[in-house]
Amino acid sequence: MSLPTMALLTGLFIAPVALLWMGHRLRRRSAAWKGVFWGAVTGHALGMLVTVAALHYPPVPWGDGGGRPVLVHWAMLLGAVLGGAMGWTAGARRRGGTAKKAA
Repeated sequence: MSLPTMALLTGLFIAPVALLWMGHRLRRRSAAWKGVFWGAVTGHALGMLVTVAALHYPPVPWGDGGGRPVLVHWAMLLGAVLGGAMGWTAGARRRGGTAKKAA
């Protein structure tokens, strides 16, 4: 199995399961954890929209290779990872310190 196929399957199946696990008992979690969770959920949802749009766009303009395979295979996984990272940094900024600073 190729790396792009693994990325597609990870973004399609493993990321939602990880988000489901992360959301368990969310009210008891720290602000940083909530930021990571909601950032990853938002990023994954936006990645799904990008993937579906790329899949439904006519394939003729993408005939020379283009960026369609990158969008289709990597958008959901990278959306969840980047969204989680942005949520973590936003949570650190709300706490008034850097992301590495111990509370």
